[in-house]
Amino acid sequence: MKNYIYIAAIILTYAAGGMPARADDGIVHRSPFDFDADGKTDISIYRPGPSESWIAKSGGGNFVTQFGLPTDKLASADFTGDGKTDIAFFRPSTGQWFVLRSEDSSFFGFTFGTNGDIPAPADFDADGKADATVFRPSTGTWFIQKSSGGFVITHFGIDGDQPVVADYDADGRADIAIRRPASGEWWIDRSSSGVIAYRFGSSLDKTVQGDYTGDGKADVAVWRPSTGIWFILRSEDASMLAFPFGQFGDAPAPGDYDGDGRFDAVVFRPSSSTWFIAKSGGGTTIVPFGSAGDQPLPGAFVR
Repeated sequence: MKNYIYIAAIILTYAAGGMPARADDGIVHRSPFDFDADGKTDISIYRPGPSESWIAKSGGGNFVTQFGLPTDKLASADFTGDGKTDIAFFRPSTGQWFVLRSEDSSFFGFTFGTNGDIPAPADFDADGKADATVFRPSTGTWFIQKSSGGFVITHFGIDGDQPVVADYDADGRADIAIRRPASGEWWIDRSSSGVIAYRFGSSLDKTVQGDYTGDGKADVAVWRPSTGIWFILRSEDASMLAFPFGQFGDAPAPGDYDGDGRFDAVVFRPSSSTWFIAKSGGGTTIVPFGSAGDQPLPGAFVR
């Protein structure tokens, strides 16, 4: 990782991520996969066969649209800056992006990336709009097309790494970050605080980073499919929180479903088309939504 390795090596730690939410720092922290701008992540699925997206809006009502191809990669985010997540896809075969505007259901497309790239859209320039971004594992290179203008190309990672983008330092900008499954290492290039690295989780864990503690910073986190246990590394003090929620065969889909500024542990159970939401504010919600073969949209960037 260029000249960053020696910095991370010193601080490498070892241990077992309507109205938007607002942290005490005054920075707006929007809930992911919020399709109606009410500050809450919405239960939603993608049905690959007919390329349909089904959304149960937390503000009321359901929405369904047919968009994309079964071979596309999910890449939904707020590309237009209206506070609503736009349904979007990355097409590996051509490197094209297709975005369905939440404002009027019109769409636009552009080419950015190539076959083998991993889409990782997020707001890297803090202008309220997601930037089209791909991580190229073969070279460990990031390509960011800023919505505010210009491009960023930077090397961070090696072949086999997985992108785990989030705002880890609460400055309102997404941070370039990777997880190295073979060693369980997380390398985070914080936009305001420099590079930091942790060893956390095992190679078979699923990445579920997000702000579970409500301090505005994403917490490094994993879900273990074999046991259904969630492991969260608190950003405040690097202590660990662990609890069981889910079972083998579930698909994790974390997000802020109750709009309290903290991520909730959530799993979608394809076998019964049921959502299980452990609300950070207390209580568990069980919702039937979807069918066999569906993919949870809020789990699009789980690796």
